Amino acid sequence: MREAIHYKQDLIALKRQDLIDQLERRLSAKRFSHVLAVEATGIELAQLYKVDLEEVSIVCLLHDYAKEMDPAEMLRLAECYYPADDLSTANEGIWHGPAAAEIARTQMQVHSSHLLDAIAFHTTGWYQMSDVAKILYLADYIEPSRDFKGIDKMRKLAYQDLDRACYRKQRTSIKHLMKKQMYIYPLQILIYNHWTERINLGQSL
Repeated sequence: MREAIHYKQDLIALKRQDLIDQLERRLSAKRFSHVLAVEATGIELAQLYKVDLEEVSIVCLLHDYAKEMDPAEMLRLAECYYPADDLSTANEGIWHGPAAAEIARTQMQVHSSHLLDAIAFHTTGWYQMSDVAKILYLADYIEPSRDFKGIDKMRKLAYQDLDRACYRKQRTSIKHLMKKQMYIYPLQILIYNHWTERINLGQSL
C-alpha cells in the first residue's frame, strides 16, 4: 500500500522513494527502521480515520529527519522555525522536531503549515492539532518496536479514539518525566493543561 503512494508536487518537492533514499543515507539503521515503522502505523491509522495518506506519509517519514544531526545546528534550525520560545532551555528531544520542519520548509518546499507543525511538535503535541498531526503523534509512540508497560492499551485506544489516545499519551509522557525527575519543557505542560480543559468540556483537541 505504501509503495502506491505518490506525492503531489504542491505538498513536497520529492518523490516518496527519493525521500526514503535520503533517510537511509542520513540515519542510522535503527532510526531508519523506526521511521519506516512509524509511516506504516500512520498509514493504518489514516486509512481507519479517513485522513489523507500522502500527508500522513510525508510527516511520518520526515519527523526524525534531524534526529541525529549536530545538536548546535539542530538548535539553530529549530529556533529558525519556532522563534517564539526559548528553545535553549530544552534539548535534542524537543529540538529535532522544529529542526526537521525547518529543513522540510526550506529544502523540500513543504509549505503547508499543518504538515510543518505536525513535524515540529510531534514530541510535545500542540494546542490544536490536525488529524494528520494526531496520527503522527501516536504512530511515533505505538509503532511495533515500542515496548513498555501499557503499550497494548495505548495501541487499542489509538485505533478507537484519536483524541483520547493523544491525551493519554501526553499524560503518560509527563508522568514518566516526573518519575525520572527529568526536566519537563514548559510548553508541554501548557499543552497538557489546554487539552485537559478541552477534554473535560467534551471538545475535540
